[in-house]
Amino acid sequence: METLNGCTVIGPSDDAGATRFGPAGAEGAYVVEVGVFLAGGEPGPPVHSHPTTDEAFYIASGQATFLLGDREVPVRPGSLVFIPRGVEHTVWNTGSEPLRGLIVISPGDREHVTLPVSDN
Repeated sequence: METLNGCTVIGPSDDAGATRFGPAGAEGAYVVEVGVFLAGGEPGPPVHSHPTTDEAFYIASGQATFLLGDREVPVRPGSLVFIPRGVEHTVWNTGSEPLRGLIVISPGDREHVTLPVSDN
């Protein structure tokens, strides 16, 4: 990751995991995670919600299925999934390749609390 004249540039990486930036540079508006989120065939987190933050997932490569409330939605590269705060959800990698993309969490100056469904 490189910052030039206040702009952030993140090059491609084959490393597992994501690069995170914000909220300092975004004045609290959002936090962004970009990179590999799930290896091929890897299950996602248990069904959960976020009471104070929204999430937007952009899928750059790989195949995934989101559970949004009671609906399963398969997505492919180029898809954007916006999940408002309070909606129960999860995502899993349904392909053999890593799931790459970015997640925008907003607002970025709030704690990104994860509540498992059993705690809702």
